[in-house]
This record gives sequence, C-alpha cells and structure tokens, in this order.
Amino acid sequence: MPQLSTDDFQQFAQTLEELEVSKNHLEHAQQIAQIGSWEYNIPDDMLTFSAYARDIFISEESDGNPPLDKALAYIHPEDYDKTSAAVWEAAEKGIGFAADFRICHGNTHDIRYLKAQAEAIWKDDKPYKLVGVVQDCTIQHYLENQVEASKKRIQLILDHLTVGLWMKEYATEKVVYVSEGAGELLQYPLYELYEVPGIWDDLIHPAERKEVLSRQEILKRGETLQHQYRIQCGDGTLKWVYDQTIPWFNEQGELTHLFGMLADITHEVEMRQKLEYLATHDALTALPNQRSLYEKLDTLCERDASSGFALFYLDLDRFQLINDSLGYTFGDQILKRVSNRLVSVLPDDAYLARISSNDFVAVIENAPSQEFLLNLSERMIETIEMPFTIDSYELHITTSIGISFYPEDGDDKLSLIQNAHAALHRAKQLGKNNYQLYSMSKDITSYKKFVLEKDMRKAIENEEFEIYFQPQIETGTGIIKGAEALIRWHHADWGLVSPGEFIPLAEENHLVHKIGHWVIENVCRQLRSWKDQGFTLRPIAINVSPIQLMKKGLVDVVAKQLSHYDIPAKYLELEITEGTLLKSEKMVLNTLKDLRELGIKIALDDFGTGFSSLIYLKEFNPDIIKIDKAFIQSLNAENNREAAIISSVLHLAKGLDMKVIAEGVEEHSQLEFLKQNECGECQGYLFSKPVSRKTFEQMLVTGYLKPSKPKPHMPAKEERRKYYRLVFPNPLLGNMTIVEINERTVNLGSAQVLILDIGLGGLKIMTSLKLPVHSNIKLNFNVHLMGESFQLEGRLVWKNEAKGDTFYYGVEFNISEQEKDNLAAFVNKMSALQRLNQQIPDTYFIEGSPYAYIKNHHL
Repeated sequence: MPQLSTDDFQQFAQTLEELEVSKNHLEHAQQIAQIGSWEYNIPDDMLTFSAYARDIFISEESDGNPPLDKALAYIHPEDYDKTSAAVWEAAEKGIGFAADFRICHGNTHDIRYLKAQAEAIWKDDKPYKLVGVVQDCTIQHYLENQVEASKKRIQLILDHLTVGLWMKEYATEKVVYVSEGAGELLQYPLYELYEVPGIWDDLIHPAERKEVLSRQEILKRGETLQHQYRIQCGDGTLKWVYDQTIPWFNEQGELTHLFGMLADITHEVEMRQKLEYLATHDALTALPNQRSLYEKLDTLCERDASSGFALFYLDLDRFQLINDSLGYTFGDQILKRVSNRLVSVLPDDAYLARISSNDFVAVIENAPSQEFLLNLSERMIETIEMPFTIDSYELHITTSIGISFYPEDGDDKLSLIQNAHAALHRAKQLGKNNYQLYSMSKDITSYKKFVLEKDMRKAIENEEFEIYFQPQIETGTGIIKGAEALIRWHHADWGLVSPGEFIPLAEENHLVHKIGHWVIENVCRQLRSWKDQGFTLRPIAINVSPIQLMKKGLVDVVAKQLSHYDIPAKYLELEITEGTLLKSEKMVLNTLKDLRELGIKIALDDFGTGFSSLIYLKEFNPDIIKIDKAFIQSLNAENNREAAIISSVLHLAKGLDMKVIAEGVEEHSQLEFLKQNECGECQGYLFSKPVSRKTFEQMLVTGYLKPSKPKPHMPAKEERRKYYRLVFPNPLLGNMTIVEINERTVNLGSAQVLILDIGLGGLKIMTSLKLPVHSNIKLNFNVHLMGESFQLEGRLVWKNEAKGDTFYYGVEFNISEQEKDNLAAFVNKMSALQRLNQQIPDTYFIEGSPYAYIKNHHL
C-alpha cells in the first residue's frame, strides 16, 4: 500500500471539505426546490434518502436507511397498490418509473401529495440501483384545488346570474366563454352562441343594428361601451337589454379580447314607458295632457316661424251642470265620447289634448287655408252638438272655441294658450256654442282679466288689498249702526279694482279662501284698534264667498281671530247670498249653524234677486235681510210693483223678527219710502259711498250722517273748454286700443266704444269697461268721420257712472298740430251740417238706447 504524503492528506481533507460544502449546497437547493433525492440498492434492499427527502416522509433519524417495503408503507392506502407495484416492477426489471401519490407523514400523519421519478442502474447485467427524486407538491396541490374550487364557485355564480356574460377574441371574433344566463336571456342553446357565425349581430333588432354596431368603434380607443337596445331572441320575443362591453389590451397595447354583460331591462323599460305615458296622458280619455301639450308647443315654437300652426281651445258649455245634476260618472262618460268625436273629425296629423276637466286643446299644422280652419271649427261644434244617449238619458252638449295662431298671436306656448283662452272667453260672452279668433277678440276686457288673474297671487303676498267701509245708517235718525267691509285692490296698472272684477277670478283659482281669511283677520284687527283708541264699536259685515262656506275650516278661522284680538262675536256679521244655500244646502247650513253658535250674526244679501224661497227664511232663519239695490233704485211714483214687493218683505221680516237693511239708497224719495214703511237701516250713496279706513274713523267720531242734499237744477254753464266740442245727434261707434301701460308698450287689439262728442282737445265716450283714470295708460281711438279714418292718441282724465253698469269717460288728446288741423276740417263740416239739420254722411251712428246697445253688443 503506497504511503500517503502530507500533501496528499491535505488534498484529501480539502476534497472532503469541498464535498461537505457541496452536500450542504445540494441539501439547501433541495429544500428551496422542495425536491429530495433517494437511492435504492436493489441487492441489499437498502433505501437511502437525502435530508429533505427524509423530511418529506418522516423526520425521525432513528429510522436510518429503511428497506423499501417500510418506506412504501407510508403511501396512502388508496394509492398504495398502484404506486408500490410500479416501484417493485422497476426494481425487478431495471426500468424507470414516475408516479403521483399521497403519503401519510410518519411523524405528523398529515396527507402529503408527492411526485416521484427514478431511473434504473445496471451492474453485471443486473438491475443494481434505482436513483430518483421526490417532490412535495402538497402546497401546490392545495392551491390548485382552491383555484379550481374558486373557478367552480365563480362559474356557478356566473351561470346563475340573471345577466348574460361572454368573452370573445377581438381579432377572430371567436367566442371563448358564454354564461348559462346568456343562453337563458337570449333563448339560444349555448353551443349555437359559441359556434354559429354572426349570431350575435343577428340578435340585434334590424331597426337598431346599424347604430348599435357603429357605437362599438369606441372600444378601439379603450373606452367602455354602455348602451340599450332591442334584441330578437331565439323564441321570437323582443327584449330590451342593457349592454356593457369592456375592451382588453395586452402588454403591447393591442386589443385582444372583449368582455361583455347583457341584462334584461324589458320590465324596467316598459315600466318607464308606462310611467312616461301616465305622466303625459290623461287617464280618463287617453289623450295627451297639459304637460305633453306644453312639450309639443315648445317643439313647434322652436321651429322656423314660417311653419305656422293654429291652436284651438275648446270648453264644453255648462258642463258642470251635468256633474252636479247627474253625477261625475255621467260626466266622465261624456268626456270620453267627446274626445272620441273630436278625434274623428280632426285631421289625421292633428294633435288633441285634454288639459283640465272639460277643456281640450287641438293643434293643427299645415292647414291649407284659414277657411279650412273655420270650417273645421264649425264641424267640431256640430259634431259635439249631436245628442248623447247614456243610460236612457238624452243629453245635448255644446262647445265654445277660441283660436289663436302662431306666430301672429304669440311666439311661445303660454301666449298662444292665453290668447286662445281670451278668444274662448269672447265666444262665451257672445252666447256660447260658437268660435272666435283671437285676432277678432283680443279685447281690453280679456286682457284685464288675464292681468288680474296673473297678478292676484302676488297681490296676496304683497298685501296690495285694502278694506273700505260703507256705513249702514238708521233710516230715521242717521245714526251709524254699522258698516259693510268691502275689499279693494290697488293694482299697479289698473288702479282701484272692485271685488266684482277679481273675486270671481279668485274663486276660479281657489285663492278666495286666502283673500277671505285676510279680510276676516284685518276686520278683527281693525275692531281691536278702534277699541284701543276709544271708538264706540259698531258691527262690521263681511261678504263670504259660497266657496268659502263649502270648505271646512271657516268656523275655526273666525273663532281664532275673534279670540286672538279679543273681539266679541256680536261685532262681526257675515253676509251670504241666496244662491249660496243652493250650492250645498246641508254643508252650508251646518257651517252657518256653527257660526251662529259662536255669536256671529248672519245676513242674507241681495235678497230677491236669486232663487228666493220662503222655506229658506223658515229653516235658515237669518238675522238680517238685505234688500237688493235693484228693487230700491226702481222705486218711483209710477212703479207700484217694487213698492209692493219691498213693503211685503219689510212686513214679513218684522213678523219673523229679522232686521232689514236696504241697499243702494241714492235718492231722498227712496229714503222717505223706507222711513214710511219702517225699514230699520239702509246704506247707499245718499249717505256715503264706500270710504277708506281713515275717513270712516272720522265718521265714527260724530256717530251719524246726514243724507246728501238734492242737486238743484243749474242752467248750462258757458263752455270753458279750450276747444269747441261737437255733440253728436246719436252716439258714434268707434274703436279703442290700449297702446301703453306704465311706459310699457302693449297691443290689445280694439274694444268698441260709443263716442258722444268730439273736439280738437278730446272726446267723450261711453262703455261698460272699468278703466282707471290716470296718466299711465295711453289710448288710441279709431274714429270714422264722413268716410275718413282718424287715429287719435289720448288719455282718460275723468270718469262718471252712467246707469246699467256703464260709465262715461273724458279723453284728452295728445295729437300733433297737423292732426288737429285735419280733424278740425271734419268737425267744422259736421257742425255746419248739424246747424242745417242735415244728416252727416258716411258716419256710423247707432240708433236707439245707448245702454241697450252696450248691453246687447257686450261693449
């Protein structure tokens, strides 16, 4: 045996050290890779493990190098037969093997998932050794199981969602995933959605296909696409879907896939359409409603003004009578049939809406001529006028129509509707069952009503109202026994407006309750103020609208104000009309009973002009009867009928222990008659017109009033006007237009007036219009004299009451010297003809009573 040198020992030791380092490196590498090595010496039946391989099976070092069968004993029973057979076969035949199997760890008894692989080494033509590796795949296996479980859960969720999910390759359009929900939504088998070319595009409704596909261009820009459209499903049904598509780009910025979601929104769309329909249509007649009409008119008014159209405003005459007498069920049936009749007579492209109870609006475009529209109006009136038969009742309905034109009569929806309504109002004034064009009826009265109606709510908020007081006088002594509170409205344009003009409007707009409550509170406050100032209190009478009595709460309002201002109820009287009792007898009587229980006295106003009935005096038993001024003012020596009626009422009231107040006393003869017939109290211009609070307080100081003295007959004074006035033999018919209010230009068309005289400085007119006398209103008068037309501008400077609700107005001209010269020539000619008792030619004078003419022609 050769002798080893020191160098050899050193080299050997170094080699051992390097081997140990390599061994350690190998073991560390195996731990990192989770792979162990093993060898099986076949002849010696000895199994050798690396350190990590031993840890895979068992961590106990005491096992040493176990035989093969002991190592195989760690294999899970379910995998034992297959795995051990493969190992023994490899050892016997000297072949390699690979196996996946589970073991039960020898120490922890945990289940581990392993992969093993070996190759056979031969020696002396016999299998000598198996050399292999083993890998612990337990963590990987669990992760794969969790991923798979997650995939299954996600798949389960996606397949059971009510939406459809899909994914496809962008370049090839190959569908790589479709959820079962998509198949259910689209009503196609999944395999067709995967395999049939073009099926996805064919699903889109043909009417929307081009637009839907064009929207997909935004996907190329990386934007998400969200839209709604209709699809044709496999079962032939149509559905609305919500489609959201998301583009997917790879790291190179290339669009590779599209992900999408489809949701069935058919129910939501149909519900939205139904709600939109209900919001824009009348539930009773299925016609468009006011909201829809406004949208329609806004659209039409945005077009070129050359595309004109006509607006028809229809109102069924006296329709409320049907509801009141036969009930709302009958009324509803009438409205349905009226709407059907209107649809049948209107052109196919006409638009018809119901905007309130019995008001309809029709919009006609592309009418060939105005004559066509007028004929259409007549056909509508004739069609509605045909009898209706409902439950054996034969009903006759008429309608009135107002017509306005775009753009002549307005360039926005509200102007057109308001102007058509003004024309409708004119049609009602002319006896109903007819039509009127706005251009023929845009009169001052309609405009004034419109302005008052528009400004009323603001007037309530700004407290533009004021209470006037008309004293009620003891006929024999002149002592002030009380007063009637009369509300006045100080309107910025129209001056002092009487309740007769604005209260009916307040009733229509349901504002009369606010106004009525305002009057009650202010009267109670005023009574408290007078009490605090030391005045002797007198009862104040307040007019109550029938609508106020038919709404709950009036009794509470009165009681609250009396209590708040600490006013005894005896100082408050409420006046109602006879017609009020007919409106809703039971409700009204109950309300009046509650008011009287508070201590309020009730007066029956305008007695004799309504549906007077002695039954009401018996059952209702008012405290006060007010004889209407129409009877008082008819008293004269030649008219014994009115005298007999008034005497009878006074005798009846005395027997029923009721106080009587005569209204409208203006002449001494009327006062003397009332004294002789023992009428206790009266009110009228003979003593005082309605006066302001301050003036009435001065009256309360003295406590009584004397009747005004009769006006003595005075000889005619010398004419002091700067210009001569020609008094016409008969009133002349002319036209008046308001052209400016408070420096604001307006154009109200024309109102016919009667001209009584004319001169270079002005003229005198007669009309039923109630106009303010101040300088803020400029007027234009169109006067035809001897065939020549004159346009004369002026303003009102004085006003006198005539009779029968008519008025005289004095007009002061504002015309140029040239206009005066032109007018003077004709005034001189007419004056000369009058002096010669010759007729004035080509000048339209009316015949007969001017009062009757104004009444018959609604001037």
